[in-house]
Amino acid sequence: MSGIWRNLIRIGRVSAVDPARATARVVFEAQEVVSYDLPVIQRQTLRNKDYYLPDVGEHVVCIFLPTGNADGFILGAIYTDEDQLPASSQDKRVIQFEDGTRIEYDRASHTLTVNAVGPINIVAAGNVNVTGDVIADGISLKSHVHPKNDSGGPTGPPQ
Repeated sequence: MSGIWRNLIRIGRVSAVDPARATARVVFEAQEVVSYDLPVIQRQTLRNKDYYLPDVGEHVVCIFLPTGNADGFILGAIYTDEDQLPASSQDKRVIQFEDGTRIEYDRASHTLTVNAVGPINIVAAGNVNVTGDVIADGISLKSHVHPKNDSGGPTGPPQ
């Protein structure tokens, strides 16, 4: 890469993160330099908001303005040989967290899968509507039966 491009676009490792400012510092090992606090590019920040910060040690791509090393941004993280991909299908979009929680959408099968290692909380100001059956621990909400109180025999399906 020519000299000017080498100074404008750099790959490094995150060395520190400031969650309150959505910035991070990056070590550029080839130059043995640590950046100033660089804003991490987000998809939206005004009315709709997105918030994501890289982890310390994560490889990131940075871009700098020609005005100097203080005027730069972290564009995003990149996979390296050290990182394991969470999927290898163009049809899947995956968010995988360190604790094992995983959110996956497969556009080929039209399936959203959420595998949470902890509780899931849904807070709604109105109704929660489900089209289709809800199955909890193998029991169908639509087709389960209740025992009768007087004889102990099953009742009909839910009304």
